Amino acid sequence: MKITVMCVVRDSADILPVCLKRLEAVGKGYDMEYYFYENDSKDNTVELLETWLLDKEGSVYSEILNAPSFGHTVERDRMERMAYYRNTLLDKIKPLDSDYCLLIDADIDYTPDIIDKYLPYMKDDVVMCTPYVKQSVKCNMCNCGKHSYYDTYALMDTDGNLGITLSCNPFSKSEDRELWNDKKPVTVTSAFGGVALIKTEVMNKVKWSTDGGCEHWNFCKEVNEHGDVIVIPTVESFVKIDKWELAPIQKQHQQKLIDDPWYRWSQKALSSNSNNIKK
Repeated sequence: MKITVMCVVRDSADILPVCLKRLEAVGKGYDMEYYFYENDSKDNTVELLETWLLDKEGSVYSEILNAPSFGHTVERDRMERMAYYRNTLLDKIKPLDSDYCLLIDADIDYTPDIIDKYLPYMKDDVVMCTPYVKQSVKCNMCNCGKHSYYDTYALMDTDGNLGITLSCNPFSKSEDRELWNDKKPVTVTSAFGGVALIKTEVMNKVKWSTDGGCEHWNFCKEVNEHGDVIVIPTVESFVKIDKWELAPIQKQHQQKLIDDPWYRWSQKALSSNSNNIKK
């Protein structure tokens, strides 16, 4: 089975040794190819990748754009640039002839058997699998002591509701919450989680784009035209971030999103109207 790895990096020399070691472990038993996009690195990111790829199939595509560095933010400019970076890499390497694509962020930790864990779910209508991406900050919503779900900005349920921030259960709809608590996959409109597996036949037909929101929203909406995107609570990844907490008013707002379908609908309507005004 052939797997294509796609990864966007910048000034990543400090984390690449761990990232690349992780990729070597996850690739055992598969026919792997590795493709990286890099721009504007001031360190030796490119040299590290080129050296690592000497005995492997793959390439590094590099650009000098003099683009700003955003870090972990949800700024509109960052989303637009991330869509450009991901699409530039995809355009360079497609059409792909592999079976699956593994889309990864270099700073995400995951177990060596993550592909093995994903593959049983790649049946029926499922074309893309994403993990329970845990962050180092614990759940603020129920004081359970569990790790909270990290990538809530990319997460959107089938009704268009975004993820619940700093919660071990990131969903607001009761049926989704029950599935998650029962450790069953949840079908969504959008998700990523830092390490996602997608069927290559679908990857060849889609691209990232943004209308002011997360670049994964429109990407996953295109993916959904070919099959289901799911989040799997028993497949885990991990990211370490700075500690922060919900303000009481934020926690109250999110609890109302969980408890009150009417409030959830009204907040989604307000958000939609606000986006239309901005456009």
